[in-house]
Amino acid sequence: MKKKFKIAAVILCLFLVFRFVNPDIAKNIKVQDCDSKYKKSVFGRDHEGYNYHNAKMDIATCLCEKYIATKDKKYATEIGKILNEFEAYENIKNEPVEDICRNADSIFIYWYYE
Repeated sequence: MKKKFKIAAVILCLFLVFRFVNPDIAKNIKVQDCDSKYKKSVFGRDHEGYNYHNAKMDIATCLCEKYIATKDKKYATEIGKILNEFEAYENIKNEPVEDICRNADSIFIYWYYE
């Protein structure tokens, strides 16, 4: 009985230490030929938090640069997907992609700086 209790106590202690340390892991997002990395907590969900949003904003800016250079609709489609993913962009998602990309620096901004 004492042996089981000791094992359970060690496991609980290891879990608590790991939880308090809460290391980050790096995740990579790739859309078309644009990619960005962000960090997330081991215990966090993949698509939450400022880091994920900021990585998506980097991708959207990259996609806009590629769209302006080529006018390829595949970039416009991906920009639309990013706008649909975040509710904050409801008011502009129906604007022409050219207008959105011209103002990319003021539209695709970080929510939080690290």
